[in-house]
Amino acid sequence: MRFDRNLVFIKSDLRSRDEIVEFLGRQLVAAGAVQPDYITAMHKREQDTGTYITEGVAIPHGTEESRSLVNKTAIAIVKIPGGIEWIDGKKVYLAFGIAGNNDEHVALLGGLAGLLMDAGQKEQLMAAGSEEELFTYLEENIT
Repeated sequence: MRFDRNLVFIKSDLRSRDEIVEFLGRQLVAAGAVQPDYITAMHKREQDTGTYITEGVAIPHGTEESRSLVNKTAIAIVKIPGGIEWIDGKKVYLAFGIAGNNDEHVALLGGLAGLLMDAGQKEQLMAAGSEEELFTYLEENIT
């Protein structure tokens, strides 16, 4: 998995889960990775099942039906330094907006899960102080 430096962000002005999902979706659209309707599917996924996966992390993505709206595999990442409440008192500091077709989608989730299950690697991601540092860490530690 190759990350795109232009899809790695640190943002303090996003105030809600919906704003973060919208932001990540728009970045994926701007990168040509998905069609605009994919953003609607990302919001639907949040409403139906949610994408909070572990302490401090969410992986927003579209529904299974929306995979036809994916043009190419991509991940948009945003770090929210102060965190935002994602669900019932649980904050998110890192959100990974993913777009992938069938096998690629599963591979993306698996790669991210592997990284995030490692407490040391997760701590390094959470500690990244700049977009460049976050990007470099991801590039060097997720294959």
